[in-house]
Order: sequence, then structure tokens, then C-alpha cells
Amino acid sequence: ATFVVVPFSSSLIIADMNVGILYLTAVTALTVVGVLMAGWSSNNKWSLLGGIRSAAQVISYEIPAGFAIIPIVLLTGTLSMQEIIRAQGVYPWDWFIFYSPFTFVAALIFYVSALAEANRTPFDIPEAESELVAGFATEYSGMRFALFFLAEWGTLYVIGAVMASLFLGGWQVPAWTDNLVLLNLSQFVLFFIKSFFWAFLAMWIRATLPRVRVDQLMSLCWKYLVPIGF
Repeated sequence: ATFVVVPFSSSLIIADMNVGILYLTAVTALTVVGVLMAGWSSNNKWSLLGGIRSAAQVISYEIPAGFAIIPIVLLTGTLSMQEIIRAQGVYPWDWFIFYSPFTFVAALIFYVSALAEANRTPFDIPEAESELVAGFATEYSGMRFALFFLAEWGTLYVIGAVMASLFLGGWQVPAWTDNLVLLNLSQFVLFFIKSFFWAFLAMWIRATLPRVRVDQLMSLCWKYLVPIGF
């Protein structure tokens, strides 16, 4: 459902909604329901605890992520993903991440919050193997287990796509050809590279940083990211 509003190129988008970014944040918020239901329906108190911890984490980190999106919406005057990309230019100095110090900080806040929302290291407490034996997914195996992590890795690309769209100029390429097919192909490739840069960065962080404690995770959100977001 999130991929519906992801603009892969100037023409390659399933639905260019006028409330695109709002729709995307609303759909990603629904993951809480799936995780809670998974933990509760396992009939295992540890899975239920893992589900509750995950729900608390996802709901909390949606707030700074929302704050980080607002400056871009105010700059462009639109919620459409395509229009946000069109408001930026081809070159790095035209991207919103370098527009002002505030948008640069907003980009960092959004990325950190998005990692926490997607349960990625160092915020992967809901599936903390050492403490909760995979958390809400403990009682699941085979394809059901795979679907949880398929969703997580899908989310990783969506995070990259949103970062690329809001802060890195999205699919903007120089107008090097009049052939629409070739132009869209080059836009798609560039957008994919920009999105995958953020996915690669998440993997790099996973290989570098240790997992934080649950109280550190929540205090980072409420004591630091929310006030900085304001």
C-alpha cells in the first residue's frame, strides 16, 4: 500500500495523490495493528510483551517523523510526492536537505525516526533475540515468519524512497533526451540509487552500532527528537 504513492520517475507512479505523503505516513502507522495482533494471537505472554513494546516504539517515533516532514510541506505548499520532487532541482544545491540548516536537521530526524519505526538496528528491540527470542514473531515459522521480515525490508526501501523524494530531489535528472522512455528509465535508475543509498546506510548502521535499551530508546524520542523536531 505504501508503494502506491512512491514516485519512481516523472511518469512511473501508481497514484499521484494530492495527499501523498500524508497517506504514506497513515499507512505505515497501520503496522502497529499487525504487530500487536501477531503478539496477542500467539497466546504467548513474551510475544505479547514484544508486540506491546513494538507498538509503543512505532507510535512514539511517528511524532518526530511527522515533525520532520512538516518543513518540506511548508516549503512546497503541497502534500503530493511528485510536486515535492518538482519543487527541487537536479543538482545537490537545489535539494531540500541543503536548503537550510533546519531542513538538514529535519532529514536526520526523519531518518532516525524511520529506522526506529521500521524496527531496524539500533532500535530493533521488538525482535531482540537475546532478551525476547524474536519478540512478537516468536511463535511464527516458515512463510508467516518470512512475511514479517519481508515487510521490514520492504519498509527499508520505502524509507529510502521517502528520503530521496523529500530531501534529495527524487528522480530529477538533466533533460538529456527528448525520448520519454529513455528519460523515465534514467529517472528510475537515479531514484533507485538514491533510495538504495539510505537502505545501504541502514545496513551499515546495523553492522556498526549495538542495540540500545528500551528506556534509552524512548528517552531519545521524547527528550531529544521531539523537542528538536519542534
